[in-house]
Amino acid sequence: MIDKNMMRIILILAICGFVGCASNRNVLLVKQIESTNPVVLRMKKDKSSIFSLSYPLSFKVKKNDDRDIYYAENSYLFHNEGLSSGTAGCYLMTDDEDNSLTSSYYKVFNGYTLYIIDKNDTIKEWMSAYYKKMMDEHKDTIHVPLKEFNSNFGYIIDNFFEGDSIYLHFHDHKRWHDIPLRVSFN
Repeated sequence: MIDKNMMRIILILAICGFVGCASNRNVLLVKQIESTNPVVLRMKKDKSSIFSLSYPLSFKVKKNDDRDIYYAENSYLFHNEGLSSGTAGCYLMTDDEDNSLTSSYYKVFNGYTLYIIDKNDTIKEWMSAYYKKMMDEHKDTIHVPLKEFNSNFGYIIDNFFEGDSIYLHFHDHKRWHDIPLRVSFN
């Protein structure tokens, strides 16, 4: 038969086991926010068409515990793989270039995802006015305000960009915390 001391030890071990198995859910709070950066269109070197479209993305991140957590990288999943740049990433950085998170405030990560559009005739046709403007002004790059792009090119967003996802990878020096998000273009 088990005596009281043995029962206490078993109870303490069971409690420690349950505490050690605490869920890592909600360690981080991540939300996509509206970017203040423009869409960037770049022309091919031979100036025959617009080659790429860089779409701005911004995320607000806050950690909810005392662990030392930092942003490491991301994996970008294109819904339309024909527009993928092949890097499967979205370069994100903070204004202070410090990827460590503190729990006292939100940290904003800004970046761009790159779409290669020169082989997509539909998108090239929709961008023809910007191509003409770039040729007329002898520019190889043009910045389009995000609100203007979103209001004028809903067809492109709905048919080519919508459905993209991103995994934000954070690390606490012991384990990875992967946050999957569906990218919003509104």
